[in-house]
Amino acid sequence: MKKTKPIEKAIAIASSPLSVRESILIAATEIFSEQGKNGARIDHIAARANVNKALVYYYFHNKDTLFKETGKRQIQAVFSEIQTAMSNEPLEELDAVAFLKRFIRHHFLIIRGHRTSIRLLIGALADDPEMVRRLIREVADDGAVNLPKMIIRRIEEGIAAGQLRAVNPKQMLISILGMNLFFFIARPIAQVFLDLKVEDEELFLEERMTSVLDLLLYGAVERRTE
Repeated sequence: MKKTKPIEKAIAIASSPLSVRESILIAATEIFSEQGKNGARIDHIAARANVNKALVYYYFHNKDTLFKETGKRQIQAVFSEIQTAMSNEPLEELDAVAFLKRFIRHHFLIIRGHRTSIRLLIGALADDPEMVRRLIREVADDGAVNLPKMIIRRIEEGIAAGQLRAVNPKQMLISILGMNLFFFIARPIAQVFLDLKVEDEELFLEERMTSVLDLLLYGAVERRTE
């Protein structure tokens, strides 16, 4: 009779509707976002995934490899979701201002839904910015990131058509990304310094998104003389 290796037996026992590898990646995303790369331990990830620690090493070999795989997965997920949302819009029918409104709204809502991923990536930027750059480059090389070029092109077209002031397209895109991201990163600070009390989460986030749109677009729309 063929003997079952211990690791194979562990995989069989741990198998569930979610694959073992998937369970580990989900747990790793949560632990890395909570504790950072340096603070996270494989023991904690294994416990969160409800698997044997040996299985984590079996699939990912070490913490660095698991962290890179987790980070790349989150980058792909966020970019893919934004691109999918924008691909469902009638982009060629929209002028530059309408296009930017749709993008800002989609980006805000998707970031809101990926707060765990954003915490993980912000922590990764602090721990190892070069690694994050490499991961984004890998995702871009896989063809998953073409939206930034499209946005810059539409801003340039809006400038040429007189719909937008002669802003720097790259700087404007950085401002959009920064304004949407910063609140979710710095919300605890804002709550303390601004004595911010949120009683209706949905209403507050809708107001926040409207404020971002107003500040960005009315600072970019061409001023017309009467």
